[in-house]
Amino acid sequence: MNTKPLLALLGGALMSAHAWSAPEYIADVDITSFDGTVLDANLFIPETPAPADGYPTVIFTNSWGLEKHQYHFQAKELAENGYLVLSYSTRGFGHSGGLVDVAGDNSLNDVGVLIDWLETNYPVGKLGMAGISYGGGISLLSAAKHPRVDAVAALSGWADVVEGLYPNETVNLVWGTLLVTTAFQKEAELEQVWSNLRDGENMEQVINFGAERSAMSYVDEINQNGTAVLLSNNFADYLFKPNSMTDFYSLLEGPKKLMLNPGTHAITETLTGNNGHIWSTSFRWFDHYLKGEDNGIDTEPKVDMTVRISNELEQFEDYPVTDESTTWYLQPRFTMFNNAKMESDKYDGWSWSNEFHGGSDTFAGTGIPLVSDALEGFGIPVYAPMIAINGYYAIEYKSPIQWETLKIRGEPKLEMWVEPSKKEVQLNVHLYDVGPLGLGRLITHAPITLHSDKSGQKQKFEVDFFTTSYDVPVGHRVVLAIDTQGYIYQKPENTNYTITVPYSSSKVSSLTVPHL
Repeated sequence: MNTKPLLALLGGALMSAHAWSAPEYIADVDITSFDGTVLDANLFIPETPAPADGYPTVIFTNSWGLEKHQYHFQAKELAENGYLVLSYSTRGFGHSGGLVDVAGDNSLNDVGVLIDWLETNYPVGKLGMAGISYGGGISLLSAAKHPRVDAVAALSGWADVVEGLYPNETVNLVWGTLLVTTAFQKEAELEQVWSNLRDGENMEQVINFGAERSAMSYVDEINQNGTAVLLSNNFADYLFKPNSMTDFYSLLEGPKKLMLNPGTHAITETLTGNNGHIWSTSFRWFDHYLKGEDNGIDTEPKVDMTVRISNELEQFEDYPVTDESTTWYLQPRFTMFNNAKMESDKYDGWSWSNEFHGGSDTFAGTGIPLVSDALEGFGIPVYAPMIAINGYYAIEYKSPIQWETLKIRGEPKLEMWVEPSKKEVQLNVHLYDVGPLGLGRLITHAPITLHSDKSGQKQKFEVDFFTTSYDVPVGHRVVLAIDTQGYIYQKPENTNYTITVPYSSSKVSSLTVPHL
């Protein structure tokens, strides 16, 4: 796989945060870690004298593949407001020594050394950590390991590594390959774990590797430490999907805030910041929990959710943001060329079945990997001509026409009966907003791979779509489109299979959509 275009997109976007002018308040420093590894860092020192209780201090951790200069603008702004700021390159990236261990023990021990170094050389008050992507993940894990971390801003970080690279037992091929191939100085274990995941071997080792590097495993420690945690994730982030972050948020007991934004992984925070909202909120978070400013962020609604396409910001007291939902029940199609329906009543007709097949992708897909997802952050949606979806390789179900705007907020859920012809089959489920002309805009999607000895037998699966915030206009329908392949996911080894969908009073399939 040629990863150069993907790397160019990701790296180019993230590198836009760099600055090449001569900075103020800055000193380049080399800090020797516990095992002799030298970490490359820069330090922004306020011109103002330290308060009696020390400088409020922030440590910035780089994104995957980047280094200490990534947060120059943010560090400079914080320093101008009285913060002591250290930005560093994690081991294996930039000019830091060592090998990338994917937020393993060495990387987390490095954070402890950095904190000790700061406290030895400067008057440090309350201390926070921040970062995008890899930096966000390390910030959360450091909050669990180091009680000295008072506040965190984790932007496009992760709570569950396994959910990121193996969603619903489906290998996240494009994102996983991109990560592994762009870590040039890495521990051998990373390559081995990725190989095992792709081959479906030694899965216990793979799961343990991910769990040890997932903040979800250490939520009790974070709660015990009382860390103030701010989280930001993006709806079209198909690497670190917001679902696990909303689950993680719900388990936090201390000060917390959740921002959910349009766009894909790390791009929203880096290029637009959701019209500046993400970074300004992060700074206010630190101003309150590190500087002690009474700026009201602790009493504001805890959840900021920006509606896709319109980019309208909404605020809610907590997550989930609604307990309202609509359930539609799947009805059979009677030829391969007509769409099936979703209705408010359960199917109660004669036993029936439909078939669709593996072996080919369809127009039900999610667009060009990374590119389509990034454009969504600028209000440019992914479109699909629904009439062009091949009924041999896919099946569609259309809802009734919506006579009021349907404000979808959260995770739609599909419960579906199928009879697969092989032990391993993959389903890619998509929700589209379809207007009168038959052109669909992607609302959300999810993959699921069924691994079962029950081939040839009817079985029921449940899958949550990726978290979304989307307004379906009046006069439009919601269309559920299901096929067996997706651009960003690894296909089963044998794609010559048939999916049979049974319908009867005892085999009821449904789609539930949460909405305001």
